[in-house]
Amino acid sequence: MKDLDLKHAIEDMIRTKREDDYWDFKEKHHINKADLLHDIICMANNRVDRDAYIIFGIVDGTYEIVGVENDANRRNQQQIIDQLKSKKFVSGIRPRIEMRTFRLERHEVDVLIVKNSTDTPYFLVEDFRDAGRIVRANHIYTRVGDTNTDIDKSADINNIEYLWKKRFLLTKSPFEQAIKKLEKKSEWKREGDTYFNIYSPEFTIAIEDQDERRTPEFYSYAMMNEATTYQFLYINYFGTKLYSCQMVLLDGGRYVTPVPEWGFLRFGHDKVQPDYAMKYYTKDDSSYKLNEFFYDENDGEEKEARRRLFEVVLLFENIMEKEEFLKYVHENIQNFIDNLKLYDGDYSWVTSSSKREDSQIVTRLKTGKALNRMLDEYRLSQNANRNNF
Repeated sequence: MKDLDLKHAIEDMIRTKREDDYWDFKEKHHINKADLLHDIICMANNRVDRDAYIIFGIVDGTYEIVGVENDANRRNQQQIIDQLKSKKFVSGIRPRIEMRTFRLERHEVDVLIVKNSTDTPYFLVEDFRDAGRIVRANHIYTRVGDTNTDIDKSADINNIEYLWKKRFLLTKSPFEQAIKKLEKKSEWKREGDTYFNIYSPEFTIAIEDQDERRTPEFYSYAMMNEATTYQFLYINYFGTKLYSCQMVLLDGGRYVTPVPEWGFLRFGHDKVQPDYAMKYYTKDDSSYKLNEFFYDENDGEEKEARRRLFEVVLLFENIMEKEEFLKYVHENIQNFIDNLKLYDGDYSWVTSSSKREDSQIVTRLKTGKALNRMLDEYRLSQNANRNNF
C-alpha cells in the first residue's frame, strides 16, 4: 500500500472509533518488551489474512490523536527488528514488520505494519520474560475481533487449526496454491517438458511448442541474439487446467519468461490512439512469479539476458504503482520527451522485415529505456514525499 493511501486508511480507522481484527491503537509505545512481542505475534497470526497495524499516538477509548513525538519509549523500525531477531521463534521464522510515521493533526503517529504471510502460526520455542510478563513457549496467540489472546493462554483450537491451514495453503484456491508453490523451486522436478511438485504431484506445469511462427517483439532486439521462439505454458491441478500463458524464449533460447503485458501512453486530447507503447510486469502477478521460477541466477548468460530485458521492459511492484507512474508520466510529458532523446543513437543492427517495423522497434526500445529512467526518478520522488509525512 502506498504511504498516502496508508495514511488515509489510518485516518479512516481512527474515525471508526473502534479497534478491529487487524488494527490496534496505543497511546504510547510499549514499556514492557514482552507486551510488545505478544502484540506483534497476535497481529502476525490474525484471522483476516492481511497486513495488520499497531498505531501509536492514539488514545484507546477516546481515539484522540496525541502523537508520540515526546514518547521516551519510542522505537524505530530497526530497534523492533533487532528485538524480534533475538527471540527464538519456531523454525527461526519471525514476523516481518515495517514502521511508518505520519503527521496527523500536527502530531507524529507511528504505524507498525505487521506483514501478512503464510508462515503462520508464529510462536516461540523458549519463554521470553520482561518485568513479570511472559510470552510463553509453544503458546499460539492470535487476534479475533478487537481482542488478543491472553498472554498466559493459547488460542482456541479452531483458530489454531485455521493458522496451520493457512501455512499449508489450505485456505487458498488450487490456483493460488500453485502460484505460491512456485516460490520454492527445490520442490519442483522436471521430466521432459513437464514439471511436477514433489510434495503435491497433483500440481503440474506443462510446456508445449507453438507451431505458429510469430514476429519477435521489440525486446528481442535488446538481446545479444534476437532469435526468438514461443511456447505455451499450462498449470494443471489433477489434470484440470488452472492457468495458461504464452512463453517467450529469448537470446537464442538462453532466457525463458512469460510474455510481458502491453501498456500504452496516450498524450493526445482524445486519448484514443496510443502515442507510445511499453511492456511491463508487476511483481505480484502470476506471470512474474513464473519469470522468477524459470530464472537461474547462477547462470551468467541468463543473468545478462535478464539485465538486457529489464533495460527495456518495466517492472512494477503492483498495478497501483503502474497506474500512478503512468499518471506521473502524463504530468511530465516534456521530461519523457527529453529522456527519450537521451537514447538517440545508432540502431542499424535492428533489422526486421521492413524499414517501418525497424523504426517501430527502435522507438519502443528507446521508450522502454526512457520510462525505466523515469521510473527511477518517480520512486526517488515518492521516497522524498514519504519523508515529509
